[in-house]
Amino acid sequence: MSGRRYPKHPIPGVGAIVVGNKGVLLARRDKPPGEGLWSIPGGGVELGENQKESVIREVLEETGVQCEVLKLVSTTDLITLDETGTVEFHFLLNHYLARAISDVIKPEFPDGEVGWFHPEELPEDMVNQEIIDLLSSVKDLILELMN
Repeated sequence: MSGRRYPKHPIPGVGAIVVGNKGVLLARRDKPPGEGLWSIPGGGVELGENQKESVIREVLEETGVQCEVLKLVSTTDLITLDETGTVEFHFLLNHYLARAISDVIKPEFPDGEVGWFHPEELPEDMVNQEIIDLLSSVKDLILELMN
């Protein structure tokens, strides 16, 4: 998807809280915003693709994990301003809860990182407090799905 940086309008995207037996699936971001930090897998919705298809595709591309989308959890805006106060990124994100069908992980890039984390033992270098709060808001569901 082109024009993500300094967009003319908000960009629709999805994020996936993927739960497997080992916990929540996280990936290190390979580009801004949040480059180098842990977050849930996700990305932009492609033209002609519905959101559930986008979740399944993004999770598979970024982590190698196949998943089943269970339900919509939240909607939020991710707006990042540059040093001049201009909108550098603006994503309208729908976050979905999903169940892992497979648990073998394979990062999208050779130097990428993907991992399973217990919801009570998240990495210290998470992308932002909003993702931590999002995971916390569905912690009981995550623990239920882990069993």
